[in-house]
Parts: sequence; structure tokens; C-alpha cells
Amino acid sequence: MAKSKNGELAKNTLLFTINSFGSKIISFLLVPLYTSVLSTRDYGSIDIMTSTAQLLIPLLTLNIQDAVLRFSLDKTKSPQKVMSVGYAINVIATFFLAVVLLALKAANILNFDATYIYFLFAVFVTGALQNSLQMYAKAIDKVNLLVISGISSTAISCLSNVLLLLVFKLGIYGYFISYILGHLSAVIIMLFGGKLYKGVSCKLDHQLAKEMILFSAPLAINSISWWINSASDKYILTFFWGVALNGIYSVAYKIPSILSMFQSIFYNAWSVSAITEFDKTDSDGFIGNTYSMYSCISTVGCSGIILFNILLAKLLYAKDFFEAWHFVPFLLLGVTLNGIALFEGCLFTAAKKTREVSKTTIIGAIINTICNFALIPFWGANGAAIATMIGYFAVWIVRTISLQKIIKMKVSWRKHIIIIILLMIQMVLSEFAIIYTYAIQVILFILIIILQLESIKKNIGKLSEKIKRRLYT
Repeated sequence: MAKSKNGELAKNTLLFTINSFGSKIISFLLVPLYTSVLSTRDYGSIDIMTSTAQLLIPLLTLNIQDAVLRFSLDKTKSPQKVMSVGYAINVIATFFLAVVLLALKAANILNFDATYIYFLFAVFVTGALQNSLQMYAKAIDKVNLLVISGISSTAISCLSNVLLLLVFKLGIYGYFISYILGHLSAVIIMLFGGKLYKGVSCKLDHQLAKEMILFSAPLAINSISWWINSASDKYILTFFWGVALNGIYSVAYKIPSILSMFQSIFYNAWSVSAITEFDKTDSDGFIGNTYSMYSCISTVGCSGIILFNILLAKLLYAKDFFEAWHFVPFLLLGVTLNGIALFEGCLFTAAKKTREVSKTTIIGAIINTICNFALIPFWGANGAAIATMIGYFAVWIVRTISLQKIIKMKVSWRKHIIIIILLMIQMVLSEFAIIYTYAIQVILFILIIILQLESIKKNIGKLSEKIKRRLYT
């Protein structure tokens, strides 16, 4: 049984790796282009618009995509009826946003260029629909469709970025068009290429809709709280220090995105396995072993990237953007803790304890907001990065404690806490770019690997066994 669980998780992880790797790598490689062509002010403005759209999606759609995944995997529900509810909520949310934006513009409350408002609306529409389609495709086992749409979207986005920014020199408007084209192409491929509109009806099952909304509404609060943890600092930073510093701070996230890329690949596969293979006693150790493997990749990856932070910054950040290296270590640890907390969140969702998920995230959001207002006025972007890290740390602590009431995972928590402490020490040392601190960082990196050696050996052993089976069968 455990072998089939591992096999399914491995298969999904491989497919999501193909889907995510290209898009994340291209996004990462485009950073030097953005920092060369766009000003810090332009990049800061772009980031504010996309961050606002990311807030509005869970707020207005009630995070319906999570209900689409959970209920489509429920054998007692019809996936087509579930997705019908998903489409309906997206249409209502889109109409509501259009009316609000038109009213605010007519009342001269929105003093932005109309292009920014169109961009915000387009990001919302494509983002909300893409989220629901991706969850539906996962639930009905059309992961191959996600791979095709992901690769196509990446290719279109990359090509349009190069053409519009380098050849036609459209600047910030070229970025807007490229961003929308990439996401829109993914939606079209999934919707029409994958025929995900089939079986969908305008006649809704109202009882099912009610159940889905009751399930997803607490997760909407959870998503908004995550947004507060990851994006509210940008608004506060812009208020106190201006949009240009926000541009530098926003680009600092690109180095942590190396780690989040691997986390998101695994998370996408895990979000399905957590539901289908949930076992509150973890009798075969599958969930505990998976947690240990995931945290091993996250913590070793975090330590390794911190070591090469300045070198990566020199390769990626042009002109004034180079200053962003200072903020990276704090954001990296935040990304690590965020990834582990998201892993734990899947287990809460599998047990249908969505209110617990929201409660833990709200605590982190409150702590993050307090730290933002306390630190940003004095320390600027460094204060924002530290506040983000503290917020994610709070969520991880509270969620890990709460999780013990839901599932008894076979995990060495003492070792896990020691590794997090070592990462915190390395994070602080990395701010002092001198030789002896690098030497201590190398020692800490080796210590983290030694502590994770058991997980590394176990997973290398499993990989070699699979390779042998393939070779001799």
C-alpha cells in the first residue's frame, strides 16, 4: 500500500516538475532583462498591481478553487457539477469587480492610468479562472493537460517579453501584455484544448454550492491572511519609503523563488495525496516520511542558496537593484517556513479542518502586520523582510502544535527545531559579508546536511531501487 502511495506521489511530482520547472526557470532568467529595462519605480508599480489582484482573487471568489479540488475528489460528488459551481462563482466575482472598478473610476477615486486598471482586471479574470481549471484538472487526473498548458504559457510569455521589451521597447506596457498573454494562453488551452467545459451546466446544484462555499469561505480568509504575510509589507513599504524601494524589495523575492519553485512542484502533487491518502494515525509512516523528505529539501536548499546569495545577486540584479541581496536571507527563511506550513495546511484540508487553517494563518498575519508597522519606518526593506519571516515563523509554530491534535506523524521534531535554529544563525551571519562569516556559514551548511543525512539516505535509497527495477524489468 505504501509503495502505491509513494508511486502516485512520485508520478504526480514528476509531472508537476515538468509543468513548473520551465515556467519558474524562465521567470528567474528574465530577471536580468526586467532589472535592465525597467526602472525600480516601474517594477514597484507592477508589483503593487499584481499583489492587489492576488488579494482580490480569494476575496471575491471565496477561494472556490480549493473547494473545486476537494469536492471533485470526493467519490460521492459529480466533478462536472462541482466545476459548474466553480465557473458560476468566477463569473459572479468578475462581474462584481467590473462594476466596482467602473464605479470607482467614474467617481475619480481611482487616480491611476486606465492601463493599470485594465491590467488589474485582466490579471484577476485570468488568474481566478486559471486557479479553478488547474484544481479541476488535478482532481480528474488530467495532470498531462497542466503540463501542456504550463509549457505553452511559458513559451508564449518568454517570447512576448523578449519581443515587447527588447525589440519594440514598450517598457512597462510590454510587461503588462506579456503577463496577460502567458496566463490567458494557459486558460484557453485548459478550457478548450482539454475540453474542461464538457458536462458543465448553468443549472447549479444549490445544496452542493452551499457545501462548497461553507468549505472554501474559511480558506478565503486563510488566503487573505497569507496575502497579508507575503504582500502587505509592500504597501506599507511604499507608503513610508516610496515605490522605488518597493521595486528593489520585490525583485529580492526572485532568489527565494529558486527554493519556492521546488516547494511548489512537490506541494502541487502533495495536495492531492494528502486528501486521498490521509490517515490520522500515519500507520505506515507515509505522511511522516513525506514530511521529513520535504523539510529536508526545503532546509538544505535554504542554507545552500543563502551561501551563494551575493553571487546570484551579481548575476541577476542590474544597476540599483543589486541592493536587494540584503533582504534575501530573511525572505529565504520565510519561504522555507511558509512551504512547510503549506504542507501542514494540506493535512488540515484533508481532515476538513479549514477553520483551523484560517485561524493559524490569521495569527501569523496579525503578528506580521504589527512587525511591519514597527520595523519598516526605521529599517525600510530590511524591516519588511524580517516582518515577513517572523509572520511565517509564527504560522509554522502554531500550525505544527495544532496539527498534533489531527494526526500523529512519525517525525523527529527535536531535530527539525535544531535545523531551523541553525538556519536562523546562518541568516543573521549572512548580513555580514566578510570572510570568517562565510566560513561559519559553510560549517552550518554541513551541520544541516549531517542532521538531514537520514532523510537524504532514505530517499536516495528509494530512488536507486526504482532505477534498478526499471533496468531489470
